[in-house]
Amino acid sequence: MKRGTGLDQAFPAAPAVRTRAIMLAVPDLEEPYFAELTALVVRRAEEHGLSVVIYQTWGEHEREIDVVNRIGVPPTDGLLHIPRALSVADLTRRRSPGPLVLLGEHIDSSPFAHVTIDNAAAAGAATLHLLERGCVRPAMIGPREPASDASNRRYAGYASALEQRGVVLDESLVGGVRAFSAKEGYDAALRLVDSGARFDGVVCSNDSVALGVMAGLAARRVSVPGDVRVIGIDGVSMGAFSVPSLSTVEPDRELMVTVALSILMKQMATALSMDLPVEQVTVPFTVVQRDSSG
Repeated sequence: MKRGTGLDQAFPAAPAVRTRAIMLAVPDLEEPYFAELTALVVRRAEEHGLSVVIYQTWGEHEREIDVVNRIGVPPTDGLLHIPRALSVADLTRRRSPGPLVLLGEHIDSSPFAHVTIDNAAAAGAATLHLLERGCVRPAMIGPREPASDASNRRYAGYASALEQRGVVLDESLVGGVRAFSAKEGYDAALRLVDSGARFDGVVCSNDSVALGVMAGLAARRVSVPGDVRVIGIDGVSMGAFSVPSLSTVEPDRELMVTVALSILMKQMATALSMDLPVEQVTVPFTVVQRDSSG
């Protein structure tokens, strides 16, 4: 992938004056995972003498397209982008090619640099953890509407783990959310309990949803982990201090950020006439058992 040399180029490889700044495009800083990831990016970037400009996209397709095309944003030397709605077509059509690393959510068949976790495997590991703890009817709360790649893959991982263990997938145990928030998790837990469905575990699409789920179960006097075991995904710090403390699947965020910045800085140092270095890296995760899964 070669960069253009037109006057509208957003991220020139060797501008007369470098900004010594990079941009981080993030869906929503109200989500604890993104807030913690952003803080880590800022800390690690500063170690390399780089400032970070933060741009919230709210996961909206139009805003994600704007930022990759450098519309309405300040000049920077490179872009770390956590996409929710972008497609490969959006990226290949961008008018302002330059240093770009996608962080987090997966884009199928992407020719761009990308550092992520295996979302399907993470959800599968969470589901298997509950099954190994004795659950026979684990629910899932978290498929998102509008859909996101991460939630779709995490649902697929949940379904695959059930099939692997010979557990029939019961769609009545799958609750959707409109956002990855504690409020959505709380409301989804109330709906699930009030539906009368029998379940003894809940796999949640992320930790924010899981914290809300535990609050919703408590509101309906359902004991965690006595009646229902709960696990989230993402490893946000507040999960260790909830009551009960939250079991989770924790990606290696330190490695994720370190690798993403390394790739981005290689791209920023690449001569204009050269192809940008492209690496696609999947970082490992760890299942962290705490009180919520017993």
